[in-house]
Amino acid sequence: MTHIQHNPFLSRAGQFFWRYAGAVSVRVKVLGIVLGVIILLGIFIIVQMRAVLTSVLLWDLGQQGIAITRNIVLETDTIMQDGTIDDLGELFSERREHFSSPSHNTQVDYIALTGPDGAVLLAEGLYDPAETLISIAQPEGSSHELFVSSDETVTEVREGTAYGTLHVGLSQLLVHQTVDQASFNIFSVTIVMVAVGFAAAFLLTWVLTRPLTDLVAAASAVERGDLERTVPRWADDEIGELATAFNAMTASLKRADEERGERERLREQYISGIIDAQENERQRIARELHDSTSQSLTSLLVGLQNLHGTRSPDELPARIETLRGIVAHTLDEVRQLSWQLRPSILDDLGLKSALAHHIESAQAQYGLPVDLVIQGLDDRLPAALETTVYRIVQESLTNVVRYAKATAVSVFVGVRGETIRVIVEDNGVGFDPAAVQREKKSLGLQGIRERAGLFGGTLTIESSPGAGATLVIEIPYPTEQAVS
Repeated sequence: MTHIQHNPFLSRAGQFFWRYAGAVSVRVKVLGIVLGVIILLGIFIIVQMRAVLTSVLLWDLGQQGIAITRNIVLETDTIMQDGTIDDLGELFSERREHFSSPSHNTQVDYIALTGPDGAVLLAEGLYDPAETLISIAQPEGSSHELFVSSDETVTEVREGTAYGTLHVGLSQLLVHQTVDQASFNIFSVTIVMVAVGFAAAFLLTWVLTRPLTDLVAAASAVERGDLERTVPRWADDEIGELATAFNAMTASLKRADEERGERERLREQYISGIIDAQENERQRIARELHDSTSQSLTSLLVGLQNLHGTRSPDELPARIETLRGIVAHTLDEVRQLSWQLRPSILDDLGLKSALAHHIESAQAQYGLPVDLVIQGLDDRLPAALETTVYRIVQESLTNVVRYAKATAVSVFVGVRGETIRVIVEDNGVGFDPAAVQREKKSLGLQGIRERAGLFGGTLTIESSPGAGATLVIEIPYPTEQAVS
């Protein structure tokens, strides 16, 4: 069962209704609303029409009854002056038949004459003096009275004569038949309107819900990972705008997924490169230890053995000095290997001193002029961050030496506000950053980007062929995190 969030503006009955009404589709809701409005409107019209039409027709029936009664009263007075009661009976019979014809649109149930004491003197038709009648109010001074039977089937008009009271009863059957016929006609029109409304509502809901159905299907496909799915723009309305926004969203998701995949591929490539670099570095260190340090130690061992066999004291100082030179050379080699693995000055004196020492060594080793500017690094940074900045500068200079063919390099490292900024600029051959990114040639640049990304930093490359290159690395770092 579909559950809806509690809405304090809905009553408990409203929430109970919406719990079920809200679970049906939009198409059913629209169809239900349209058909419900048409049906309720038809019922309202039928009820109102019956009430108004019945009132009007009964009023007309009463007026007809008054006119008929007055006509018969005049004729009754004339006959009773010279005629007999039998002549009056013929008059009643003839008047009843005459006014019950289709041309008058009335049905006279009875005509009766009662005496002053209420006794029936003459009756034509089904007159029942014991029938309960309900009086209808008439204007003051009227010479007639109107009544309606308790079962609302007869309207009776009474008017006094010289010989008693004349009773004329008019059937309401034609009134009810007319009202029923009009109601049936309106009901038929309502049925036609329901059919037309259903067709129109069905078409409307199809137009409205078909794009929504496509959107739901596309959203489900996107949820399953199909980012190629799009929806057509049906019209330039709100649903069309929704379709366009959905397509834009899927396109953005696709680009983000492609970028994420590209980043994953670059990360995998970078990690693979790191592993290869680690293995290469281990091989280099192993060669260094085998070819240099191991040979030095072997020479030291042989020298010690020869020293043990020396019989002339005069030869000892020279041999000891030779052995001392071998030990010093071996110690320098070990220190150099140790520095290449992890410069101790970085841990002991901090990033500022380590960068200065590395730049000095790079200039001496490669003969490349490097201009170093350091600002705002008087306080120590966290060890991991210092190592990251050091390795970024180290990798940047390595790239310059390997690829740039530069004759001058400038390095800026500083803290500005809450950002650590590293800028490495050279006057070398330059390159196309987009092409390098597509061809995935530079693991060094990817390594710099990855190292900066570990701390939420970014790498910006400004370069073009023949115009040198500038690397701008920015790493967010609140100054209050600095450690002294």
